[in-house]
Amino acid sequence: MTDTSDMPALPEINEDALVAELNEKSLPLPIIKPLLARIQEEAHHYFRETLDADTLVRHRATLIDKVLRALWRFRDVCTSDIALIAVGGYGRGELHPHSDIDLLLLARNEDAINQHAGDLQDFITLLWDIKLDIGHSVRTLDECVTEAKADLTIITNLLESRTLIGDQSLHSELCARITPESQWPASQFFDAKSDELNTRHDKHNSADYNLEPNVKNSPGALRDIQTITWVAIRHFGKGSLQALEDNGFLTEFEHKRLASSISFLWEVRYALHMLAGREEDRLLFDLQTQVAEVLGYKDSGRQQGVERFMSQFYRHQLSTMELSDMLMMHFTEDYMQCTPDTITPVNEHFVLCNGYLQLTTPGLFEEQPSWLLNVFTMLAQISESKGMHSSTIRALRDSRHLIDEAYRQNPEHNAIFMSLMRGKSRVVRELSRMMRYGILGRYIPSFGRIIGMMEYDLLHKYTVDEHTFRMIRLMRHFRFGDVRERFPIASRLIHKVTKKEILYLAALLHDVGKSREGDHTVNSGEIAEAFCIQHGLKPADTHMVTWLVTNHLLMSNASQRLDLSNPDDIHQFAIEVGDQYHLDMLFLISVSDTHSTNPELWTPWRAEQMRELYRNTQAALRRGLENPLHKDDVIEEIQQEAIAQLQDYGLPESRVREIWGQPGDDYFLREGVDNIVWHTREIDSHGSSIKPLVSVRQTSDRQFEGATQIFLFMKDQPNLFAVTTATLDQLNLNIQDARIMTSESENNAVDTYIVLDENNEAIVDPERIRVIRNTLCDALDEPEEFDTIIRRRTSRVLKQFDVPTHVTISNDPLMRRTVLEVTAADRPGLLARVGNILMDFGAQLQGAKILTEGEQVSDIFFIVNENGDPYSDPASCEALCKALEDGLDEQVEEQSAV
Repeated sequence: MTDTSDMPALPEINEDALVAELNEKSLPLPIIKPLLARIQEEAHHYFRETLDADTLVRHRATLIDKVLRALWRFRDVCTSDIALIAVGGYGRGELHPHSDIDLLLLARNEDAINQHAGDLQDFITLLWDIKLDIGHSVRTLDECVTEAKADLTIITNLLESRTLIGDQSLHSELCARITPESQWPASQFFDAKSDELNTRHDKHNSADYNLEPNVKNSPGALRDIQTITWVAIRHFGKGSLQALEDNGFLTEFEHKRLASSISFLWEVRYALHMLAGREEDRLLFDLQTQVAEVLGYKDSGRQQGVERFMSQFYRHQLSTMELSDMLMMHFTEDYMQCTPDTITPVNEHFVLCNGYLQLTTPGLFEEQPSWLLNVFTMLAQISESKGMHSSTIRALRDSRHLIDEAYRQNPEHNAIFMSLMRGKSRVVRELSRMMRYGILGRYIPSFGRIIGMMEYDLLHKYTVDEHTFRMIRLMRHFRFGDVRERFPIASRLIHKVTKKEILYLAALLHDVGKSREGDHTVNSGEIAEAFCIQHGLKPADTHMVTWLVTNHLLMSNASQRLDLSNPDDIHQFAIEVGDQYHLDMLFLISVSDTHSTNPELWTPWRAEQMRELYRNTQAALRRGLENPLHKDDVIEEIQQEAIAQLQDYGLPESRVREIWGQPGDDYFLREGVDNIVWHTREIDSHGSSIKPLVSVRQTSDRQFEGATQIFLFMKDQPNLFAVTTATLDQLNLNIQDARIMTSESENNAVDTYIVLDENNEAIVDPERIRVIRNTLCDALDEPEEFDTIIRRRTSRVLKQFDVPTHVTISNDPLMRRTVLEVTAADRPGLLARVGNILMDFGAQLQGAKILTEGEQVSDIFFIVNENGDPYSDPASCEALCKALEDGLDEQVEEQSAV
């Protein structure tokens, strides 16, 4: 027997005693407001102790019933020809802490309204004064019937209405006049609700809603379940889950699944309202961690508590979507058909019933379990199919327990799965269907463990399983012309791949190691190798899948971190890749993975960086790894071509070399001919002016296609980087790359910044370009007087992430410079703070690779000391790292407070 002695008590109200107190004291506000506050406080305490939202949501509706009836009686509102009706969610008897209390003041006719207008207005005013969250309407019976007939929302609200107080006969008369026989017949209501559901799903299915889902309106959330009950009420007359089971519409298993999801979603919604102090149904980032904590999710191993909570949310969402889709289909197939079924035979076990694949052999999956997989390969080949019949889905679900280890190891089943992966059409659709119906996660348990897994950051826009399917879908779209413009190399390479299943398998398995401790790329590679061997792939194909999975981040990271113009960097990357086949396959995987992780970060400049790395590596492989391109030869070639072009503009070689001075090898390697010609002409036109030269244009460099390039030329200053980055930050520009160089003998700063606007697009407005140029000129004219401390508001979302600041330092022996790698929370003014700290240490900045991914920056800075040498003293290196970590932590703290 359960001990309930320590259980907190539910708040209670004695309605008659409340009416007596109101009559005695006459002033309702001093009585009702403290009463409601007490109810709220006791309810929240009960919830934190029990997490029993099911009881609370219904109990709160009962308490509000008593308050409203007491106030109605206190105001002595007439109970003849007038009734107070609860509608909507409140009519269902469900009320979360800050949900609207939807009321209908129902009158028999206009005379009743006119006669009691004063009392009704006083009653509503009193509810407003008490600050109850009411939504109300005043209608006659005839008006209700007319408006319900014309408005889907009104008829839906009335389906679950009930009388609180007043003339009981009015509600009975209303219900009698809005039956399916008189308006909104079940089939019409079903069609309208189906359209409404699909529209809502489309609206709430964007990347932003994936990161911050709506517990009420997102696909698979509470509104889906309510839609089922509304449709059922219109057809059966009752919509409770028990009533649906009693009518044979729900199985016992489905009843339990839906009830479990409702309980979970109510817990989440109650916690959201409680923590936000308002009606908040979005799982905002700043509330996710708090909700997870209230619901008892703790950090465990490599997963944060909030990640475990959100994964549970997404799993309930997936489960509810599966059931709601099936049940809506069930309505279509078995209750809403007005015409005879159209039956098309498929084989001895299946037919197409109105376009849906229906099982005609009872017990097929138990007798021949291979059909648990084969049904999907068959469906992929039937172009005219609309999907699976609800009876087939139920049969699949009832038999999926047969997929055990022996089933997975069966060569026949392995061959069936590979035939799906090798299919020419509808591969992703059927893989997604397999996942939704619980087959894929059982057949590949490591994939089952990442279903619904989310990563609590702003980089990963989707759960791991959703990201995986988007990745495969994008690779299949590479074959078609509609994506060729955005993915020109990938669209060409995909047609060279004869065994596309290698790519699809690599994509399917590339993140399955995220459920294990350790490096997920290594874990995923081990799982992929075992899977390929088990499924009979040839050794060479097994190697390729395993290599792609293990190295799926290699090219993306390299494109962000390597100097793509440096032959040494490209040569080292080419050695890692090995040959053209590996490069082609890796490029296809890398592009699809990066874009499918977060489409918003796949900017034109980032896409071109990946393409540039591909082209340069391809050239290195064609030369042969044993014949690396010599850096001096490259520089000489670039210089001669630039001189030739500049001579065409009237600049003799002597003037060109005078302008160049001694900028260092890096300048020629990183800028390329086109930029060198542009810079040289700009400097020549600038003449002997001592003012800073600032020039802005769209990048012609393919590496940064789709971005804006800012060129700065002036005498070097210790805080030049800090001033420039602070100014660009204040102009709301996002720095993507910085090439910082100082001519050795002239001490001239020759700096190039690649920037995008706040929408990650190039700046094309001439007026804005003029403002950028003038603002930079003013700031750089007297950089020592410019305030580099940024005080700009940090977004709500960014503030929720605690990214530890981490700085590592190493030396690059080839380039003779020190490499600083900085990871920190993304905040305004971060680069300016880095510049100030480097200046304090006398460090000379030679270049920077700027990478912002979601909520964190991962930047690389190339520096030398005051003598132009790499840092070698361990004490100095340690002091610089500590100063950067402390300074950036301080920057994050200061900005988060703005």
